[in-house]
Amino acid sequence: MTQLVPAPAPAGAVPAPSGTMRDRVPAQALIEQVLLRQAAARPRTALERLVGRDPVEPDARPWYAGAIGERAVAARLTGLPEGWTVLHSLPVGRNGADIDHLVVGQGGVFTVNTKHHVDASVWVAGRTVLVNGSSRPILQKAEAEGRRVDRIVAPVLADPPAVRPIIAVVGAKRLRVRRAPRVVTVLRAEHLPRFLLAQPDRLSADEVRALVARFEDPGAWLPTVEAGAEVLLAFSRLTREVRAAARTRVAWALGLAVIAVAGSSMIVLPGLVALFGGA
Repeated sequence: MTQLVPAPAPAGAVPAPSGTMRDRVPAQALIEQVLLRQAAARPRTALERLVGRDPVEPDARPWYAGAIGERAVAARLTGLPEGWTVLHSLPVGRNGADIDHLVVGQGGVFTVNTKHHVDASVWVAGRTVLVNGSSRPILQKAEAEGRRVDRIVAPVLADPPAVRPIIAVVGAKRLRVRRAPRVVTVLRAEHLPRFLLAQPDRLSADEVRALVARFEDPGAWLPTVEAGAEVLLAFSRLTREVRAAARTRVAWALGLAVIAVAGSSMIVLPGLVALFGGA
């Protein structure tokens, strides 16, 4: 569940009631926050573009990293077979909180909270989660997501199974679950589809259809706006700029390394010739 700063709807956003929650795109809430912060930033100068300065402003970087993580998880969930439904960025909190991904199939109902921790060490023991040694309250947030969706499920099914919260970790160098939490499943994002498909059937096909109909109804969630084409195009452009800037920085680093090696050779080689030539 992502905590968002309340903000006005971005340019290109359109009201949701005419569609369904299936129209929500992965990381939509985070994308909107990224673009709002980028819109207030000054453009990069020609020199900054030349040297490959990151186009994402410092204030927007946590939101951008979160959006990239959520979209990576969503891409993995697209591989689920027929019978599974996935919804994204569902608004549940009046302070702007959302559920990253909601997955429904005969194996049950699952909330998926994405955590993007590039090259980090993540350690889990019971209700304790440490990221690079620092405690994070992510289990409590995941449990709250499950309870929120339980309240939506309860009026639809007579005897529903509990919603199962999942934390999907993206990019971590190391993930160690020393003692599994009682309620929340913590796993690497790449293992998520396999975990879901391994679940025994808990719902009938009719129950799945009834739940999907309810989850797709905007009335089940807090009012929101849908992303217009301009929003998604702007984020795609920003992503391309980020990748191009990274390639530029790598090229500069390689070029400087070659110059450094060449400079060292100009100093070292004459010395070696003099040493061995006079032997």
